[in-house]
Amino acid sequence: MKTKTPHQAAALVLQVNENVSLEEQIAQRAHELWLQRGRKHGSDLTDWLQAEREVNEWHQKRLEAGPPRSKLPSH
Repeated sequence: MKTKTPHQAAALVLQVNENVSLEEQIAQRAHELWLQRGRKHGSDLTDWLQAEREVNEWHQKRLEAGPPRSKLPSH
């Protein structure tokens, strides 16, 4: 049985708010990571870089998937 790393588990539940800037999306994710670590200080750069990776991967996967398909019937 494979064990998931914290990075993989976090990526599965990543929620990105596309109504804010990319920088704000990363900041929100970095804050979530800080909370997950029990609000322990000293890893702000690590959290930021991980958040940046996760948000960028999320956007890349979304681009690769293409535009959402319409459920409307075509004429």
